[in-house]
Amino acid sequence: MSETVEMWYPVTEEANFPVQVKCYSGFKADERPLSFVLSGRELSVMDIEGSWFEEDETSRERRVCFRVRADDGDLYLLSHHPEEGSWILRRVIRLGGMP
Repeated sequence: MSETVEMWYPVTEEANFPVQVKCYSGFKADERPLSFVLSGRELSVMDIEGSWFEEDETSRERRVCFRVRADDGDLYLLSHHPEEGSWILRRVIRLGGMP
C-alpha cells in the first residue's frame, strides 16, 4: 500500500514597494517595526527573526533591514531608509505554500 505525502514549501515573492509601518521608538526613532499595512490590512509583527544593515554601493545610502514574522504566519523583509523616513516591503516569504 503506497501512501502519498504532500510536501509544502515556502514561496518567496519579490515585492519592492513602499509600505506604511508603525514603529517602536525608544532611544532613537523607528527602532523596530510593530506593524505594517499590506493590501489595506494591518499586520502585527509577532517576531523579528533578524535585522542587519545594508549599504547601496552606488548612492552609499544606508538601510536597516528586518525579517519579521507577521500575525498571518508569513515572513516579510522590510527595509527602512532612515534619511528619508520611508519603508519598503522587499520580499514576502509565504510559509505553507504548495510546490
